[in-house]
Amino acid sequence: MDRVPSSQVPSFLVLSASYGGGHQRVAEVLADAWRRSLPRVRVDVVDFFEQFVNPAVNRLTRSLYVRSVRHAPRLWGAFYYATGNIRPDSPTQRFINRLGKTRLLAYLRQRGPHVVVSVHPTPAGSLSELKGEGKASQPSAVVLTDYAVHSQWIHPHVDLYCVASEEVRAGLTDRGVPASRIRVTGIPVDPAFAQPVDRAQVASRLGVDPARTTVLVMAGAYAMLGGILDVHRALSALPQPVQAVFVCGRDEALVARLRQRSRRRPDFHVYGFVSNVHEWMAVADLLVTKAGGITVSEALVRELPMVIYRPIPGQEEWNTRMLVASGAARVARDPEELRRVVVQLVSDPAALESMRAAARRVRRPRAAQEAAEAITQLLPEALRGAR
Repeated sequence: MDRVPSSQVPSFLVLSASYGGGHQRVAEVLADAWRRSLPRVRVDVVDFFEQFVNPAVNRLTRSLYVRSVRHAPRLWGAFYYATGNIRPDSPTQRFINRLGKTRLLAYLRQRGPHVVVSVHPTPAGSLSELKGEGKASQPSAVVLTDYAVHSQWIHPHVDLYCVASEEVRAGLTDRGVPASRIRVTGIPVDPAFAQPVDRAQVASRLGVDPARTTVLVMAGAYAMLGGILDVHRALSALPQPVQAVFVCGRDEALVARLRQRSRRRPDFHVYGFVSNVHEWMAVADLLVTKAGGITVSEALVRELPMVIYRPIPGQEEWNTRMLVASGAARVARDPEELRRVVVQLVSDPAALESMRAAARRVRRPRAAQEAAEAITQLLPEALRGAR
């Protein structure tokens, strides 16, 4: 058998970030989709800020982001909206584009990926600038990870945008992006969320009662769900006999506090970071969560009704609007409203079924495959250029 030259083995570079867990999850499911669909492929998933900017800067900016979202969400929202309409050629955007640009160029020349995919806006700008300067030639794809349009994602030398919805497509075209460069794929999530499961069997294995109403509370990878202690208090005061599962991400101190508060509630289960979210969503009747684009997309695919608690100003407000407008979620902005909404929903099976039906109408279970296939269409030209 003739050996395929390494330059002709399809290769993708996926530029991610560790600001929350969503960007990395999208990068990983895309990589898995290519490995399943292509007989020979090389996929490198790289944390752009860690490898190309600076590890210390990465840790500092990630900490500032988490702290601002947790403790000063309005400040974060003000920053988000202030940068929402800056032009790609503005001094501010050109400054952001220079972050990591030199090291990214060195990597491209050394590794020679055929296609570069950005699942965070900053690397998309850096690569666009390199292409504009004639220093890089790889096709560039961008996968938006929210149901919102923000100028940080929009750059002149992006060849393909994979977006969550028709509304996002319209938002991009309104800002001058050619429609031919946009594909509505949905936000990529692990195909495991679309797989049917035996709820009773999975619940038994996870240690919860499949016959009882289960409320799943997800705080996010860095526990950025504001007021989770208030959520615990609100669920503890429900008149209905529900069981609750708290997933607290990597915040070990929060895990300890919630376990202490749950010591008299054996039907309250508290975990840190888990790798089987698809199973927990399969056994839940209701999800209380922040409105991160990936988490809510996973819940939509699983057809799990949601209550969005204290949505963060900015992209999560846009995500929440989409979810509420579709009928797949309700919103609660304080503990008392949360208690009222949860009481209403767990007392009304028809309301929960209506929300599941709404999720079924808007979910995109094949988003990972469709995005991977759309990006793969950029390969032939790139492979010809590598000969």
